[in-house]
Amino acid sequence: MDNIHLLSLDIQARAQSLIDEIDDLDIESQIETINQIKIMLHKQSPFRHEPVDCVLWVNGSEVEANDYNPNSVAPPEMRLLEHSILEDGYTQPIVTFDQGDRREVVDGFHRNRVGKECKSVRDRLHGYLPVVTINAEREDKADRIAATIRHNRARGKHQVTAMSDIVLELKRRNWTDAKGALAIV
Repeated sequence: MDNIHLLSLDIQARAQSLIDEIDDLDIESQIETINQIKIMLHKQSPFRHEPVDCVLWVNGSEVEANDYNPNSVAPPEMRLLEHSILEDGYTQPIVTFDQGDRREVVDGFHRNRVGKECKSVRDRLHGYLPVVTINAEREDKADRIAATIRHNRARGKHQVTAMSDIVLELKRRNWTDAKGALAIV
């Protein structure tokens, strides 16, 4: 065995020792400790520029729906999403923008609703939701709106009226027609 492999095995053994200590903590302390370790690992990761590299569990009370989501889900599909999360768990985190004391949903508006409104999901997750943090340079609301549109358009349809409201919002934020077109294509 080469030295790099031995070093890797040693690091893994030390990590297992820390994991064993986490078992002795209460649930909130476990979640906080694991989140902080994930953040530290993310900073060292070769994928640190990819939000999905660091899924954190945050209290649902810190996650707030945005006021610009143009996507709508019919009741049958909403029930299907709830059933999917009940049966399969969360397979996609909620994409958020971290605003310090709260997180704004950029993508995952309906996953956020299920996590908060479905008692069995909420109980199973101890009131926490899985989130990733969109890249920090998305601090302008118009950039987050554009990100929401890209996420939604990649999946399906938008309501025409809601899309019109978004176009007006981007215009109010002095986005050019060309920049707005790129955001909603």
